[in-house]
Formats: sequence, C-alpha cells, structure tokens
Amino acid sequence: MTRRRTQDERSAETRRLLLDATVRSLMEVGYANTSTAGIARRAGVSRGAQTHHYPGKMDLIVAATAEMFANFADGMERLAADLRAGRIDLDGFFEAAWDNVLHGDWFYSSLEIIVAARGDEELRGHLAPLILDLHAKFETTWSRSFVATAPEVVSARVAMNLVMNVFRGMAVQAVLRRDERYFREMLEAVKAVLAVHVRPVTPDA
Repeated sequence: MTRRRTQDERSAETRRLLLDATVRSLMEVGYANTSTAGIARRAGVSRGAQTHHYPGKMDLIVAATAEMFANFADGMERLAADLRAGRIDLDGFFEAAWDNVLHGDWFYSSLEIIVAARGDEELRGHLAPLILDLHAKFETTWSRSFVATAPEVVSARVAMNLVMNVFRGMAVQAVLRRDERYFREMLEAVKAVLAVHVRPVTPDA
C-alpha cells in the first residue's frame, strides 16, 4: 500500500516546485519577465498555493536565491572533500569547478538577479546577506582544502576567491562568445597560475 504523504511533505514538495520554477523562469525569460503567475504555471500549482507559501515575487526570488547559493556552496564543498580525500587532483578540482559555473543553473539565474539588484534597493538589501553567507561558506571550504605556498604573498583564501571571480567572468563572456578553445586556453592558464600559489591539503594532513 502506498503511504499517503503528510501535509508537511506536501508543503515541502510545493515549495520545491515553486523554487525550481523560479530558477527556470530566471534562466529562460529573465528577471523582468518573471512573474508569480508564470512561476505558478511552470510549477503546476495553483496561485493560491503559491501565495500561501510565497506571497509575492520578492519572496520567491529571495527564497530561490538562498537555495541556489546553498546548493552551490554544498556542491563545492563536496568537490573539495573529494580533493582533500585524494579522490581527485587539483587539475580535476578546477575542471569540475569551471564546469559547475558554466553549466549550472545557479550562475546564470543568479546573474539575472544580481544585475536587477543594481537598480533595485529593496532587492539589493535582501540579496546582500545571502551573498555574504555564500562567500563565508566558500572561504570555509578554501581554508579546509588549500594551503598557500607563500601566504605572505598570496593567501589560499585570496587565490581561490580570485579563481571563482575569474570563472564567473568567463561564464558571462561565454553568453556571447561560443569558442571552446578560447576558454580552454584561459582555464589552463588559471590552473598553471594557481598551481604556483596553492596546493591541496593532503589526505593525511
């Protein structure tokens, strides 16, 4: 016999559908064209269910952004855990990190929101704490996973933050420039530069 879902389980599923639909909407039509009605339609839920869980567009955007950031930070920590355990090497880590930025829904969806926040003080106020929390999670991962070769020159924290900013800039450029060789050359250069400044924490460290 199939177990009937509890009310809490049904509510959690509705919230998941709404947040997933919000991310898809941001990816496909952008922030300005994302609406609560469109999100509810994509999610396959009623407007009443949508307003019960997330009364307005701002509520949906903030909740979806928080989840996107948390999922990405968790994914990077899992990747770094593989590096710390010796299951992947430094080259594999950077390859996977770049792939996550370029092909993950989180980056282009969050880019839509960040650009919108530039001219929207309310949105900016909601997103600022989320981005600070994301960066704090990244830096915890960096401190656990990387050691600087010359910390008085470049710390592991600064080196890895620089990598992520370079990757985000490359992903923005990739919107208009579809040139795999161009990005491959830059990725190899990033890996070569970083190999001079950081090394992974060894499995037995």
